[in-house]
Amino acid sequence: MWASMFVSASQGKSDGNDTLIFERIEYIYNLKQQIDDKVWKGFAAEEFDLPLIYYTDSVCYVANPTQKFIALFRPSLAFKKQKLKIYKTKLLDSIPFHMETSMTFGAPVTAYNYKSPFMKCSSLEITQNNVPGVHSTELWATMVIHEYFHGFQFKHPAHLAYFEKNISRAADTLQKLYELHRWYKDGVDKENKILLTMLATQRKKEIQSLTDSFFSVRQQRRLQAKRELNVDVAELERSYETMEGTARYVEFSLYASFMKKSPAFNLQKSDSAYHSYREFQNFTIEKDEWLYLAEKTTYFYATGFNLVRLLDKLKVPYRTVLFNEGSLSLEQILATLPKINGG
Repeated sequence: MWASMFVSASQGKSDGNDTLIFERIEYIYNLKQQIDDKVWKGFAAEEFDLPLIYYTDSVCYVANPTQKFIALFRPSLAFKKQKLKIYKTKLLDSIPFHMETSMTFGAPVTAYNYKSPFMKCSSLEITQNNVPGVHSTELWATMVIHEYFHGFQFKHPAHLAYFEKNISRAADTLQKLYELHRWYKDGVDKENKILLTMLATQRKKEIQSLTDSFFSVRQQRRLQAKRELNVDVAELERSYETMEGTARYVEFSLYASFMKKSPAFNLQKSDSAYHSYREFQNFTIEKDEWLYLAEKTTYFYATGFNLVRLLDKLKVPYRTVLFNEGSLSLEQILATLPKINGG
């Protein structure tokens, strides 16, 4: 059973109701286990766990912090249940909104998150004030789980080492190219259209032909970027496409599950959570184009999401190797398709 806990944002202040905060954090941990069971094995494994920092307007709550964090900040234990321990401490920074996995690589090595990812999220109330349309715990949770999956990725030593050594440029480098150069955008959109066509067809020979077309168009675009802009996007694109595509896929799995569920209690039409519930009931992969169309989102989120869905459709066992092999990408797995499927 997928957990359901619709909670209106008006039901409690983030810094005045510890019980509500503990319930929200526990809810995230329950979702992690359910994703482990149904979507991505190992997501909830202890070796891939990372601390969660929950920001309110006045304090931070930290779930399962590292010993280094405890030694540095000396937080007070506020909640304990089985393997979940939640501590309370002062605000760690003055940034108004958080929804990211954070860590540092350079100096100082004494930083609490030096080569050690922490999931940072603002409370539902703060999120609601910064992201329009976020009214329920479920909708907030999809954002948290997306970012949590990035932490899961970085908890794989090979992937972390590869990222630190090779991926030095920001992801927005790619999106700027997409927005500034028409030929770059046209190439990406054509590649994504080919992926969507592969998702729609059942003919194996057509899929193989389309795979060849996909790599041909992609190679031409990358060569033009090298020739005209002196930019080699291949490694950066493969990396971020894999990281964001898989995180969006896990996020999508929550949308797909929530749309089948009823609220845990009766909602009035005046409740903000009621409208979010209705949004989940109306959710479809066809209608929500931001999931899979490059022009409706940051482009490599969409192409990565479609690559994941394609590998699922083709029954390629990619989950057991992805992130365990540092540089391995969704694109490279697709390139081995003839060998995987026997030609």
